[in-house]
Amino acid sequence: MKTFSTIFFSKKGEDIAIAVLRISVAVIFIWFGFLKVFGHNPVADLVEYSMAPSLGSGNGLLFLGMAEVVIGILLALNRYLLLTYSLVLAHLAGTFSTFIFGWHVVFEPAFPVLSLGGEFVVKNITLMISALVILIHEERKQIINKLN
Repeated sequence: MKTFSTIFFSKKGEDIAIAVLRISVAVIFIWFGFLKVFGHNPVADLVEYSMAPSLGSGNGLLFLGMAEVVIGILLALNRYLLLTYSLVLAHLAGTFSTFIFGWHVVFEPAFPVLSLGGEFVVKNITLMISALVILIHEERKQIINKLN
């Protein structure tokens, strides 16, 4: 008899859960990216205190938005995993750099109290790690399929 746990904790259940996570993360990247493409950047102060402050406005913001949309599309398509890995890692480095260059913007009034922007950065790190877990799972799946 199949139960929720035997289905969910099976290989098929794992594949379904990863696919749902992949589409969820893709939608978030596409959504946030399009906001930036159309000039809406509610986290401009965070980008200003990252390793790439020029991405906070103007053409830099357009580039950042397009990069996020591309990451989202690549995640949704589940293709070009190496390119997707590279873009996700670059985005993760940029996001995490705010903790180094914008300490005063992330923690208010001081560590360990996060500002609203700080909470946003922490959430972004979680999204990036989720994307990496998805990509590792998909890469492993492709390798196993080639071996069979």
